[in-house]
Amino acid sequence: MFIGVDLGGTNIRVGAVNSSGQVFHRLSLPTRVNLGLEEVIGRIVSTILSVIEQSEKEGHQIRGVGIGSAGIIDIRTGTVVSSPNFPEWSQVPLKLIMENKIPYPVFVDNDANAFAYGEKWVGVGKNVQSMVCITLGTGVGGAIILGGRLWHGFDGMAGEVGHMTVQPNGLRCNCGNYGCLESYASASSVVRRIKLAIQSGRTTIVMDQVNGDQDKITSTIVYQAALEGDPLAKEIMEETAVYLGIGIANLINLLNPELIVVGGGLANAWDMLYPITIAEVHRRAFASLAQTAQIRKASLGDDAGIIGAAGIASFSLKEVAYAI
Repeated sequence: MFIGVDLGGTNIRVGAVNSSGQVFHRLSLPTRVNLGLEEVIGRIVSTILSVIEQSEKEGHQIRGVGIGSAGIIDIRTGTVVSSPNFPEWSQVPLKLIMENKIPYPVFVDNDANAFAYGEKWVGVGKNVQSMVCITLGTGVGGAIILGGRLWHGFDGMAGEVGHMTVQPNGLRCNCGNYGCLESYASASSVVRRIKLAIQSGRTTIVMDQVNGDQDKITSTIVYQAALEGDPLAKEIMEETAVYLGIGIANLINLLNPELIVVGGGLANAWDMLYPITIAEVHRRAFASLAQTAQIRKASLGDDAGIIGAAGIASFSLKEVAYAI
C-alpha cells in the first residue's frame, strides 16, 4: 500500500491506497494556510502518521508516500517552488521535510498531476492515451497526459492551464498576471466576482442566504442561487462556463487530446456549466478537433487526488528501482 496526500489550499486529504486504487482510512482536515508553514507541515505529518498507524495495525505494509501539492513543483527535488494558494511557500523542500519526519520514501508532484494520474489509473481516463485534466477548486489546476504518461515539460512544471490568459486586461490573478483562467473559472473567482458585483450595488438572494455576511459566501451558495433563478448568480455561473469553454478550446486546438476531464469542487455545478461550456468550445475550437475530443466530468470525486498521489509514489518507486 501507498499513502496518498491531496494537499490543497482549502483541505488536506489523506488515505491509504491499494494496488487496485481503492482508498482506505481516509482522513481530511482544513489546511488553514493562514496559520503559517510550520503549522500546515505539522498538520500534514500528523495526518499521514495517523493513516499509517491505522493501516499497519491491520497488517498492511506501507511502501511510500505520494503528495500532490498545489503550486509549481520541482519534481526532481520534491520542492514547492511557489504557490498562489500558499503565499508563504517559496522554495519549500517538502520531500526533504517529510522524509525527516516519516519513515518512508516521499514523492511530491503537483496536485493537478495527481488528480490526472488518479483519473487515468482508475477513473474516466482509464483507456485513454492523451488527455488534459482541469481542476476547478480554490484555483484552476491542470495536467497533461500524452502517450499514457504524465507530461511534465522541460522543467517539470507543465500544465499550468489556470494561468492561460483568457481575458486581456482582466482581473488580477494571485500569480500577478491579469485575466488568467483561474480568475474566471475557479470556485474562489465565483465568490470574488459576486462580491465585487454586490459591492457595486447589484442585488442577489445570496445575501439573504448568508444573512448579509459576505464572508460566508461560497461557490456552492452561488450555484444554488443560480438554480433558484437569481439573475446575478446565473450571470456569474454562465460567465464562468464561457471562460472555461475558452480555455478548453485553446487546449483542444493546441494538443488535440482524446479527452478533457473537469473536476474539483466547482465541477459539482457541471449540469449548469456543461451546456454553455461545450457551446463555447464548439464556437472557438477547430470543428474536427472539437468533434473528436470528449469532455467529461471527473469520476473519482474527492478521492482523485489521494489515489493519484499514491499512484505517482508507486510509479516513482518503480522508476527508481529500475534506474538502480
